[in-house]
Amino acid sequence: MEAVGPEGIAEVELWGTSDGGKTWAKWGTDPDHTSPMNVEVSREAAYGFRVVIVGKNGLVGNRPSGGDEADIWIEIDATRPVSRITSAAYGTGEHAGELDIRWEAEDSHLGPRPITLSFSDRADGRFTTIAAGLPNTGQYYWRFDPRSPRQIYLKLEVRDEAGNVAADQLADPINVEGLTPKGRIRSLTPTTDSNSESRAPGKPRLK
Repeated sequence: MEAVGPEGIAEVELWGTSDGGKTWAKWGTDPDHTSPMNVEVSREAAYGFRVVIVGKNGLVGNRPSGGDEADIWIEIDATRPVSRITSAAYGTGEHAGELDIRWEAEDSHLGPRPITLSFSDRADGRFTTIAAGLPNTGQYYWRFDPRSPRQIYLKLEVRDEAGNVAADQLADPINVEGLTPKGRIRSLTPTTDSNSESRAPGKPRLK
């Protein structure tokens, strides 16, 4: 309270609007005249609030009317984002050896980096983070770690700015063994050194 008359405070009123300030209503009073004042809302909306001080001398602060601005605005959002893993396939070309993960995520209040990807060797197991704080581009190339399990379950988590989290997990595991670098010996032939002399026994060249 910025100013109080010499006779003190009679009431501290809270006024609110949920239609952008077109209409206002008195929400209640603060019985102890001391900050804070608890407020409970019943639905998702953008709410504006104004405090009005009523003095014991009968003077009243500026009660809001249609079109007035609020002291503070707050938007209540309890809806989880929509999230779905759409595909996970082996990368090709310059992305060979990587897993091409694609997803869809939608929400009215997504932040700039709302995406987390993780994996586990079991559907109900402990998940390990692949990458967190990703932008919602819908695609991520994961360079597979050969030490990881050969079959993995993928999980997508999306967090909006209100803290609501949605998750999607593939029901079937992905076989990522094909992402592991492999090689094999094709042949074994004797060869000679640069002086055209025969190599010593036991020193063949592998191909």
